[in-house]
Amino acid sequence: MRLSSFLAVSGAIGVIFGLEFLLVPGFALPQYGMPTEPHNLLQARYFGASLLPWSLTAWLARGVRDDAALRALLSASAVGWLLGVVLSLWAALSGLQSAMAWLSVAIYGVFLLGALWFLSSPARRA
Repeated sequence: MRLSSFLAVSGAIGVIFGLEFLLVPGFALPQYGMPTEPHNLLQARYFGASLLPWSLTAWLARGVRDDAALRALLSASAVGWLLGVVLSLWAALSGLQSAMAWLSVAIYGVFLLGALWFLSSPARRA
């Protein structure tokens, strides 16, 4: 997979999840076994609002050729995806979320591995 495709896919998936949590948290939260009290809905909207700018940045950066900018984007993304893996694992193993938490582990994990793959070699980013 080329880096531009990786950024496009991760950005598009992030936009989809970001919009879901921002616009319809009452639909998104029950999928993860989370209650839909008003404070949870607000937190889900914050999550969606935070996910959207990163996702759009990844999508818009898919044509960038500057290696320093790509390394910065991939490094920041890898940190976020690592945290997402850890938090999702915790949620899944502790029973805080439904089995859907494992989907989050997988998504974060695949994108983390992709970011590390592209970070490991300048030739892969070219």
